[in-house]
Amino acid sequence: MKSTKKIYPIFYNFIAILFGVMMAGILFINLFVANRREFPCKKKFLFSNIKLLIIGIVVFAILVVIYNKFIKKYVDKLTKKQCNILLLIYFFVTFILQIYIINKIFFLSGWDVAQLRVATDQLMEGIKLNQGNSFNTYLQIYPNNLFLLFIFVIISKIAYICSIDSHLLMSIVSALSVNLSIIMMIKIIGKISKNKHMCVLFVFISTLFLMFSPWIVIPYSDTYAMFFTTSVLYIFFNKENLDQYVYIFVLVLISLIGYKIKPTVIISIIAIAIIKIWSYLFGNKKLKLDILFKSIIAIVLSVLLFGIINNFSKSFLGYERNIDVEMPMTHFMMMGMNEKMKGVFLYEDVEYTTSFKGIDNKKTANIKEIKKRLNQYGVNGYLQLLIDKSLINYDDGSFAWGIEGNFYQKTISENKSIFLKKMYYNNGEYYKYFESYLQSIWLLILFMSIFSIFKIRNHELLVINLTIIGITLFLLLFEARARYLFLYSPYYLLLFVIGTANIYIKIDSKMKNMRN
Repeated sequence: MKSTKKIYPIFYNFIAILFGVMMAGILFINLFVANRREFPCKKKFLFSNIKLLIIGIVVFAILVVIYNKFIKKYVDKLTKKQCNILLLIYFFVTFILQIYIINKIFFLSGWDVAQLRVATDQLMEGIKLNQGNSFNTYLQIYPNNLFLLFIFVIISKIAYICSIDSHLLMSIVSALSVNLSIIMMIKIIGKISKNKHMCVLFVFISTLFLMFSPWIVIPYSDTYAMFFTTSVLYIFFNKENLDQYVYIFVLVLISLIGYKIKPTVIISIIAIAIIKIWSYLFGNKKLKLDILFKSIIAIVLSVLLFGIINNFSKSFLGYERNIDVEMPMTHFMMMGMNEKMKGVFLYEDVEYTTSFKGIDNKKTANIKEIKKRLNQYGVNGYLQLLIDKSLINYDDGSFAWGIEGNFYQKTISENKSIFLKKMYYNNGEYYKYFESYLQSIWLLILFMSIFSIFKIRNHELLVINLTIIGITLFLLLFEARARYLFLYSPYYLLLFVIGTANIYIKIDSKMKNMRN
């Protein structure tokens, strides 16, 4: 029993230390390597990363002092009911502002977004995938976008009924996903901390960095999947409000649906499973066989319902699987190792994989090429690749805004705000200031998140750290792109809040001791 108690905290301490070392390493590379190194998708900011971080820290410290002196006392007086009313007002006001921004900067983007948009338009005309839809082959190659296409068709049908532009409504739903994710995170912070000021801090940082991110105008899996990653966390931290088996059923179902929109959504429930399994193996609470059996039934029922929904969506779209052209996961791992683009999308790799017929032949060819590339890199070469990929993934507070091919496929000049376009569009007069502003906040978020690992009393919080470790490792192994972090950006903001709270408590305690 004593040995079990000693083992119990080891894994949790390991996660905390690993996260701290990982984030410190990422930040070190951003601060001291990025400016001296050329890598794909590199952004040019007004100042160096070191200066941007210092600016972020100084401005943030001043704002904290102002808050403590003039605002904190009013927040202390707020009741729970008043906080909920203010949160509701915040939701509606920010959502209206999001819609306004989308309407004023709206454009049709290219790359995969265009493929899904036009495929949706053809489906609305009654042309199913297996009945002459121009994008049938694309979706047979990349079936991971099928469920998102299904959602787009549903949105388009609603838009038709309401006489709204379907493409515009897709962007509004994109913004709604971000908005709801932020609201859920605020509720999570309130639940775990019982601290109104931490909730205010999350409102502040998410409004500055996330709520009005340019990505809200792009209807794609990055924004749509955010709702599911955050929902998983929200359900997990509110499990006592649900029947145990309903909780498991809903958690698994939400995770599976999110997985069909963006496969990396599954990382969050894997992190939850790892934390809970360790807790049952070495914690005080033991798992009874009857509870385990009922939990398995809940999981099976959830998988069955998901299977029904998934099969219906495929039938609705007219999708017919073609394993001769379908891309296996090994393709994306191979692409993540290409030297030319340092793990970023490379069409030559697509041509290589598609030159083989059958999914098994593709896997074999990919694995062969992976081994070849590993041998060519060697240990030092592969480490250099990982540094480049870290910079590609983490050295961009805009999450690679404007990087994708044919990004501004069709701009619309009618009823648009010249000022907002100058700020949000990459070729805009004020964009360089906006991008540097986002980078400064992003570096601050990464810096403060390091301090989230201290004084962890609730080990379930480590689900967040473990999820970020998971998505970071995934992007180091597979295709690199800063945009792929966006769906987990609320997780980083939550750790920013926890890290800031830890520093504040430490400084406040020292100042009190000095007075005494």
